[in-house]
Amino acid sequence: MNLVDTHIHSEGRSVEDLRFMADNGISKAITCAFYPIKPRFPETLMDLFRKLTEYEPERAEKAGMKLYSAVGIHPRCIPENWMKVLDFIAEYSGYTAIGEIGLENAGDEEKEVLMAQLKLAKKLDIPCIIHTPKKNKKPILEKTIEILERISFPEDLALIDHVSVDTVEIVLNKEYWAGITIQPGKLSVEEALSIIDEYGDERLIANSDAGFSESDTLAVKKLYEECKNEDVTRKNAEKFFSI
Repeated sequence: MNLVDTHIHSEGRSVEDLRFMADNGISKAITCAFYPIKPRFPETLMDLFRKLTEYEPERAEKAGMKLYSAVGIHPRCIPENWMKVLDFIAEYSGYTAIGEIGLENAGDEEKEVLMAQLKLAKKLDIPCIIHTPKKNKKPILEKTIEILERISFPEDLALIDHVSVDTVEIVLNKEYWAGITIQPGKLSVEEALSIIDEYGDERLIANSDAGFSESDTLAVKKLYEECKNEDVTRKNAEKFFSI
């Protein structure tokens, strides 16, 4: 079994946790940028990105997992002078995607930061992991799509994550990729299965969002055990991220 978890926060997990995932068939994962408190300085995120690309893959390798890194400004992690962070990303290397980015409350600053990051990703031709929040998910998803369409962002580079039973159809109808997150407060395995049954597996990608909060590190495995669908649990991720 070789599965891919496309959204974790590895720095919120121990080497033992990562080894547990690897020993249970999760051979690859994407670790996403997130800072658990609002950073005061852009340099805080710059050092976080260095940690995610230089240190975290080494920890994962010791655990038997291949770890890839995503860097970006989460909507709850916007520092002052945030443009410096984008300049750093533009010049930096070693990451696989920009993420996680997106909107939380859809304020003006969040929209500006999201658009700037999407424009950079489009210029770099690199995939994005785009967060959608627990609250007001549908209206904020619609605002996110407005921004994507305003800049003609390529559908094949956009993974809109944490979709719900109520929002997945919107994402798939727009021909973006949809991230199904099996985690308390997001989707259960049963809900994820119902999404696969109703919409097929062509543009669905599974993840656990395992990190600082309560989550199941084996969520992707548990989904696979129920549906035996390698597209949702591995192949689509490998295609989208080119890993």
